[in-house]
Amino acid sequence: MKKTKVIYIYGAPATGKLTTAKALSLATGFKLAHNHLTTDLVRSIFERGNPKGDMYIVKLRFEILEMALQENVSGIIMTGAHAHNYLYPNGESDEWYATRLEEITQKNGGEFYGVNLTTSNETLLQRVTESNRKEWGKISTIEILKDSLAKYDYFKTAPLQNNLIIDNTDVSPEEVAKKIIDFAEIH
Repeated sequence: MKKTKVIYIYGAPATGKLTTAKALSLATGFKLAHNHLTTDLVRSIFERGNPKGDMYIVKLRFEILEMALQENVSGIIMTGAHAHNYLYPNGESDEWYATRLEEITQKNGGEFYGVNLTTSNETLLQRVTESNRKEWGKISTIEILKDSLAKYDYFKTAPLQNNLIIDNTDVSPEEVAKKIIDFAEIH
């Protein structure tokens, strides 16, 4: 039986995580569980900043991942903004979150691949105002993005065993997806 492959695409806001994840899902048939699916569900009931709501988002993502692995889904793509100095209400960081995804995957017999998307600051500022970002309640103004970039360290790679860094400043989502397919040996 083939192992489930989990691809975790992370990086700063507006680096193209969801766009890349959609291209990768289309190319591979892997299931896409992007972060705004769970965030928007929980935030429809709990306000942003509600500690119980914020931790439930994390718990829900962990449980969905574990269940998918136990059901032997062929592949799962997850996304998330990753900031080295972001803290969850339980006092843990995004590094904890990323390594916990990796641990859950390995504990359940899967293969975990981290993909850190980066891009130039100029490109971030261009992408952040694209209309599709508002659909998912993402950061969608230059001012809010600049505030977030000043507050959080999005540019440190997560401490994962299998990690690929891709600068997609001048690379199409389809080309990035191909690099991920090669990296994770998806056939």
